[in-house]
Amino acid sequence: MPGCTMADFVTVEDRTWTSVLRRCPHDLYHLPPYAQLEADWIGARPIAFVHSDGPDAMLVPLLERSTPGGAGTDTVTPYGYSSPVFTDGAPAGFRLQALRMFQAAARDRGLVTSFIRLHPLLQPAIDDLDSFGTESGGRWSQEDRGVTVTMPLDLEADAFAAGMAHGHRVDIARLRDTGCRVDIDTEQAWAAFPGIYRFTMEKVGAAAAYYYTDDYIAAFRRDLDGYVHCGAVIDHDGAVMCVGLFTQVSGILQYHLSGTAEGYSKRAPMKLLLAGMRDWARSRNIRHFHLGGGLGARRDSLYQFKRHFGGNELPFRTVAIVHDDDAFDREAGRWLEIAGPDASIANDFFPPYRAPLPDLAFSS
Repeated sequence: MPGCTMADFVTVEDRTWTSVLRRCPHDLYHLPPYAQLEADWIGARPIAFVHSDGPDAMLVPLLERSTPGGAGTDTVTPYGYSSPVFTDGAPAGFRLQALRMFQAAARDRGLVTSFIRLHPLLQPAIDDLDSFGTESGGRWSQEDRGVTVTMPLDLEADAFAAGMAHGHRVDIARLRDTGCRVDIDTEQAWAAFPGIYRFTMEKVGAAAAYYYTDDYIAAFRRDLDGYVHCGAVIDHDGAVMCVGLFTQVSGILQYHLSGTAEGYSKRAPMKLLLAGMRDWARSRNIRHFHLGGGLGARRDSLYQFKRHFGGNELPFRTVAIVHDDDAFDREAGRWLEIAGPDASIANDFFPPYRAPLPDLAFSS
């Protein structure tokens, strides 16, 4: 509540979570039902750390699990761009104070580590982190992961088309000329999504974490009703060519998940779907259409596909936190004993003791 002072962890049932969010620019990734959904998916407990002092407040959504070796618990922000969010105009001094309060509360709670994904639009970086880590009693490090891409929404149709790569323009025109259309939030689109999405994940050899079940997708639609949309490109004969899930919160449209049906990839219908969603966003005065980046924020073919719509690049960063050095060393040491000669697979993984070891009976 405005005027109150607090610094504590809250659950999704606590009204404090939603009351603070009403005061902070935020996205889908900060909502309690999304945190619950993602927690259920990875076997975690959804919590948020809230610090408020007078008119200023901060909220960090987190998923908490026991560490593999039993040294405590650790947290990760929900999948997506789930960074700390602050009230508008919160001064730099309050922001650092709030993060120090998080560090102290995390250590008191028994947290070993936290991994935070920042939001390229709302919180692209945490300033003054170099000095903050030492002062807070923990080890904090911020890393540039790569870039993400936004779709331009301020351009009229002709100017938008002129800014696209030639191949995108040609493919979109060809799809329209052959009678393809974009449908949004129809039962046909929603019904087609699970099968087409899983077919695409199998085709690209995606990690197991991306194979969302029918139950997950149904809960995503039900529990986040009003914030999620399903778009599809329909061929001239009524067949669904591709389908995508999009989220809309606080004037931000996010490209979330998508897939292309078997036999349609050469016609590139996803180009028409994203162009159609841009038109839809403009008609609703949405301020940002965020496409995300490549796999792991790399400048790969997925990144190039998005960049060719002519949008802007945004930096994507993460923050890795060691709250308790002694507990971290115990967990890391145990993992190294099990990994043996395979220990190098944790070089780019945080926390390293959660790096997957597929051939060993080790909880990840």
